[in-house]
Amino acid sequence: MESVEIIEKKQETFNLKQEVFKYLPFWYWFVISTIVALIGAAIYLRYQNNVYESKTIIKLLDDTNSDFKMPTNGVNFFLRNKVNIENEKEIIKSNRLLEKVVGELQLYNVFAEEGKIRTNEVYGAAAPIVKWIGEDEKVNNFAGNWTITLDNAGYFWEGDSKRRFYNKIYDIDGIAMQVSKPIMPIKAKKVCTLRKVMLADAVASLKNTLQVNLIGEESELLEIKTTGVIIEKNNAILNKLNEVFDRDGREDKQRIFRKTIDFVNSRFEYLFKELDTIELNKANYKRNQKLSFIEGDSQMLLATKTETSAEYERAKTQSLLSDIIIKALKEVKVNELLPANIGLDEMNVNELIKQYNEIVLQSQKTMKWGGDNHPKAQQLIGMQTNLKENIKYSLKAYQNVLTSKILEIDKVKMAQEFQYGALPYQEKMIRSIERQQKIKETLYLLLLQKREEASINLAIVNPSIKIVDDAMANRAPLSPKKGLVFLIAIIGGFLFPFSILFIYYLFDEKIHTRSYIESKLDDINIIAEIPYISESQKIIKLNDRSVLSEAFRILIANLNFVIPLNLNKAPVIFVSSSIKGEGKTFTSVNLALTLASLSKKVLIIGADLRNPQIHKTLKVKKSNIGLVNYLIDVNSNYRECISKLEINKINLDVIFSGEVPPNPSDIISNGRFDNLLEELKKEYDYIIVDTPPTLLVADTILISKQADLTLYILKANYTDKSVLEHINVLNRQNKIHNISIVFNNVGENEGYGKGYAYSYKYNYGYGYGYDSNSVLLTKWIKFKRTVKGLLLVFKRRR
Repeated sequence: MESVEIIEKKQETFNLKQEVFKYLPFWYWFVISTIVALIGAAIYLRYQNNVYESKTIIKLLDDTNSDFKMPTNGVNFFLRNKVNIENEKEIIKSNRLLEKVVGELQLYNVFAEEGKIRTNEVYGAAAPIVKWIGEDEKVNNFAGNWTITLDNAGYFWEGDSKRRFYNKIYDIDGIAMQVSKPIMPIKAKKVCTLRKVMLADAVASLKNTLQVNLIGEESELLEIKTTGVIIEKNNAILNKLNEVFDRDGREDKQRIFRKTIDFVNSRFEYLFKELDTIELNKANYKRNQKLSFIEGDSQMLLATKTETSAEYERAKTQSLLSDIIIKALKEVKVNELLPANIGLDEMNVNELIKQYNEIVLQSQKTMKWGGDNHPKAQQLIGMQTNLKENIKYSLKAYQNVLTSKILEIDKVKMAQEFQYGALPYQEKMIRSIERQQKIKETLYLLLLQKREEASINLAIVNPSIKIVDDAMANRAPLSPKKGLVFLIAIIGGFLFPFSILFIYYLFDEKIHTRSYIESKLDDINIIAEIPYISESQKIIKLNDRSVLSEAFRILIANLNFVIPLNLNKAPVIFVSSSIKGEGKTFTSVNLALTLASLSKKVLIIGADLRNPQIHKTLKVKKSNIGLVNYLIDVNSNYRECISKLEINKINLDVIFSGEVPPNPSDIISNGRFDNLLEELKKEYDYIIVDTPPTLLVADTILISKQADLTLYILKANYTDKSVLEHINVLNRQNKIHNISIVFNNVGENEGYGKGYAYSYKYNYGYGYGYDSNSVLLTKWIKFKRTVKGLLLVFKRRR
C-alpha cells in the first residue's frame, strides 16, 4: 500500500502541462535549430556519395551422385556427403576466396577523380589498369597514394614532367608498375588519384560489405549481398565471387580425381608384385605336392584306389577259393568229383580239376560195367591220385603268388589312402592361395575401374553452383536514406536545444514551481503566488485591476484562513525570507497597500535594521527618525516615528528602520520592540513587519514570537532548493511561529519562470481582461478546444 501511495504521489506531483510550458517559451530556438539541421541534412545529401546494394542468388549443387560411374556392384570408396550450407557460407566469405576476387578485379587499386567539393571513385572502363610486378609478399604489403594525370598518349606520375607510356614497366618506390590505357577514350587531360592498399586490408574491407544468407530455412538457395558506391563494381564483385567459388569447387573435385588417379597408379605397382608372388607360390606348391589339377588328380586317385581295392579283394577271394579246393582234395574219396568252376582264376588248376573230374567219370563208368577190379578202373584210380597231387601243387604255387600279390596291393593301398587323406589339406592350401589371388585380382580390376571413372570425371567436372540470378543492383540507394536523414535532422534539431535546456534544468538548483515546494515542505502551506512584474509595475495602485493587484487580493483572502481566530487585537504579520533579494520588502509594501486600499488601517514597520529597503520600494525619502530611534531612546514616543504617506492615492502609515545601528540584534531584542507592537495593536487593523533574512542573521528569530503569522517569501528562479530544508528545521524547532509561504516572482522571463509565465497568465489573465496577452491566450484555448472536438468526432466514427 505504501508503494502505491508513493507512486500516486509522484504521479500527482508530475505536471505535464507545466513541463511543456517550461520549454515552450524557447520555441524559436527549436525552430531555428530544426531549420539549421534540415539545411545541413540537405547539404549532406547533396554531396554525400550514395551507397547501393547488389545481390545475387545461387543454388548449391549436391554432387553426391553426379559423378560418372561404371556399372558395378562394388563399394564406391569416394562417395561425398551432402552439401553443408553453413560450411559453404563460411567458404564463400573465406579470406582465401576473397583474395582471389581482390586479385583478379584489382580491388586493391582505387581510383578517384577530385571534384569541386567531393571525390568520386572511378571504376571499370573509365579507370586505367595498374599492374604491380614483384614478389607476392612485397606487392601485397605495399601501399601508397599518388596523383596521375592521364591523356591519350600516356600519363604523368605525381605531377612530374616525365611522360610515361602505357603498357611499359616503370619503377615506383621500389616496385615495378605497369599502367594500361583506360578503355573509355580520354577527351582531355584527366587528373585522378590512385590509392594502393595492402591486400589484407582490401580483403577485410570486402569481407565487411558481404552478407551471405539462406533465402529459407529449408532452402538450398543462398543470397549474397554487397554494398558500395558504384553499382558496376558491386555487380562485378558478386559475379567474380560466384565464378571463383564455382571454380574453387571444380578444382577441389579435380584435385580429388587427380589424387585418385595417382593413388591407383601407385597401387598398381604393388599389386603386380603381389600377384606375381602369389602365382609363384601356387606353382611351387603344386610342384612340391605333385599336383596338376586337384579335381582331376583326386578323381584319378579315387579310380586307382578303387581298382586297387578290387584287385585286393579278388586276390583275397582267390586265396580263399584255393583253400576251399585244397580242403576238398583232402576230403574227397576215390571216384568222387571235385567242385569245378567255383571262380578260381588260375586256368591250369581249373584244367587239372576238369581232367580229374573227367577221369573220375570214366572210372565210375568202367567200374559200373567192368567192376571195381577192372584193370582200366585201377588205372584210372591211379591217374586220379596223380592229378590230386598236381592240383595240390598248383594250388600251393597259386596261393604263394596270391600272398605276394596281396602284400604288394596292400602297400599300394596304404600309399593311396595316405594320398587320398592329404587331398583336403592340399585343396585348402590351393583355395587359400587362389583366394588371395582372387582378392588381388578383384582389387586390381576395381582400382582400374576407379581410375577410368576418375579420368572421365576429371574431363567432365560438374559445376559446384547454379546461378539463379546474376548480380543485380537496387537502383534505390541503400544509404543515405533521404527520409531517414531528414527525420534524424528534425529529431536532432529538436533534441539539441532540448538537451541544452534539459541539462540546464538538471543542474539548476533554484526553485521554480509551486509543486516542488509542496513536495519538500512538511505541513507548511503556500497561501499565495505573486507573479513576475516589471519594474514599472512594482507598486499597486488604488482600484488597480492588474495581475499583481489580483494576486495580493488572493493573498489577503487566504490570510483569513491562517491568522488565528481568537485574536482580539490587530494581527502582526512578519514578512521574512532566507536571503536578501527574494522580495520580502516588495511583498510587505504591496500587502500593506492592498489592505489599505480596502479601507483598513495598516502600519508597515521596517524591522530589517541592517539593510532597510522600504523607502526604496515606496520611492520616498528615507526618514531619519525610525524604529532604531525608538528602540534606543527609552524616552521617545513611537508616534514620532510614524510617517504618514500617500502612495498611489492610498494612505499608508510607515515606521522606517532609521539609521543603521552597530548592534541590530541587541537593539531589536531589548524588549522595547515587544512593547511597541502591543501599543500599535490597539490603533491598527493590521501590522506588517518587514524582517531581516533568517538564513543570514538571527534578528527575525529573536522577535518571531511576537508574530501572529509569518509570511516566508520564496522567489522563483532565485531561491536555492536547499532553503526548503532550512524552513522545515525552523518550523520543526518552532523558531518561527505560524509559517506560511508566499511564492514570489512566478513567471519571470528566464529559466523555468519564462515557461511558467504562460501557465500563470492563463490562470490569472483569461476571462478577466487583466493581461495584455489575453487575446493570444484566447486563441490558444480556442485552438485546444477545436483539436479536442476533432479527436472526439474521430473516436465516435471509429
